[in-house]
Amino acid sequence: MTTAWERLQPRLRELTDLATTIKLLEWDQSVMMPSKAAPARARAIATLEGTAHSRLTDPKLGDLLEELGNSDSLDLDQEASVRILKRDYDKATKVPEDLVRALAEQRGHAYHAWTEARPASDFSILEPHLEKLIDLKKQEADALGYEEERYDALLDQFEPGMTSKEVKTMFDELVDGLKPIVDAVLAAVGERPDFLRKNFSTDKQMQFCEWLVKTLNFNTDEGRLDISPHPFTIQIGARDVRQTTRMDEKELLFSVFAAMHETGHALYEQGIPATMSDLPVGRYASLGIHESQSRLWENQIGRSRPFSDFLLPKLKERFPEELGMVTPDEFYRGINHPQRTLIRVSADELTYNLHVALRFEMELQLFRDELEVADLPEAWDSCMEKYIEIRPESQADGVLQDMHWSIGALGYFPTYTLGTIYSAAFFTKAKEEVDNIEGDLRAGDTKQLLEWLRAKIHSQGYRYEAKELAERVAGEPVGARPLLDYLGSKYSELYEVSI
Repeated sequence: MTTAWERLQPRLRELTDLATTIKLLEWDQSVMMPSKAAPARARAIATLEGTAHSRLTDPKLGDLLEELGNSDSLDLDQEASVRILKRDYDKATKVPEDLVRALAEQRGHAYHAWTEARPASDFSILEPHLEKLIDLKKQEADALGYEEERYDALLDQFEPGMTSKEVKTMFDELVDGLKPIVDAVLAAVGERPDFLRKNFSTDKQMQFCEWLVKTLNFNTDEGRLDISPHPFTIQIGARDVRQTTRMDEKELLFSVFAAMHETGHALYEQGIPATMSDLPVGRYASLGIHESQSRLWENQIGRSRPFSDFLLPKLKERFPEELGMVTPDEFYRGINHPQRTLIRVSADELTYNLHVALRFEMELQLFRDELEVADLPEAWDSCMEKYIEIRPESQADGVLQDMHWSIGALGYFPTYTLGTIYSAAFFTKAKEEVDNIEGDLRAGDTKQLLEWLRAKIHSQGYRYEAKELAERVAGEPVGARPLLDYLGSKYSELYEVSI
């Protein structure tokens, strides 16, 4: 007689295969799909998501999970998989299938509208689609249920177990601690270095990024690097991790650090053990933990003095005329040049989290019914003045700069700062436990550090909730202090200011 676990296997494989197909269509939508195909693609994804939802909410699956929940013959990963799938099942059964389909289709329409609205700098193109999408997300949150904040139901989809109140506490500590650091450092920095303003061939940039991701140990036999309007990483399926970057002829560093950022995500996905394939435990713990990996590789590694000393000669080989006379000191200061900027994805690590804080504030207001979609452009500009002290001159650089709202990723933005907070705590611990990290980075060797991350984080999959995993790695509950200490120490030394 087959066991309940054996009867669960084909269901898990089917759910995996449906998810793989959906993600492949989404990757193609962002990277290769002709723009006129958007309506048909939205319908196709909606059909597949509806099918996946139907499979996930099958009462027979619920019976299997109930039986397995009382079993004492499961190993650690099987127990975790049952716990995770039961959570998914309970949530999915609360959301009607017609709402799942409507959300999937509306995301496709809204994303396509965003791809037209941003180049045109015209929020009115996106507004009706976003208004309908946010109304559907409110219905989803109400169906899922929450104790205090409607927004908590959406946040929980990306950062399981985290509440708005917890996020706000961390954000308040971070923003209050950042303000004196930002003010002191920005008062001491000069003009942005001239070498950052030259023209850099986009073809050469792409060639450099392809070399860089391989140098950081991204396995291109199990993944690929492409170009998209907004850099992202997606795990399509087993041994298939795809990342993208974006080129700007006037901004060499954007493509370079976007590649490092996305490689951090990609290495995490490639580091989840193959034995966890098809199992719910074989996914990341949370998007905050995922973001900790990208932020760590982009900032603590990529913007460090040792790695910048390794990187500069490699860049000079590609761009000898543009960078030939740049010294290591100039380059290190250049890649760590803080300034108030309009665009989150190109913000320096000192001001970046202020961009996230304003988005968190606005999302809370939207789901408290304190802010209407039609009022988003003006609300955005006001929040930018409050947090960054500058005001956008166009909607493309303001409310339209991110794709997240257009794809229904409400509750996602806080994970960027949670991940940044985690990254500082993790790197602090890595420096204690890994021999000669600085020497390795100066030689461009990141294998030891990657092995540490694989052992501590990647190989754990989703065995533990994010807060527990972070505490296990860091050795204590994680808050904003390690990040504030890292930023204060680095920038006070770099710009010779007292903080």
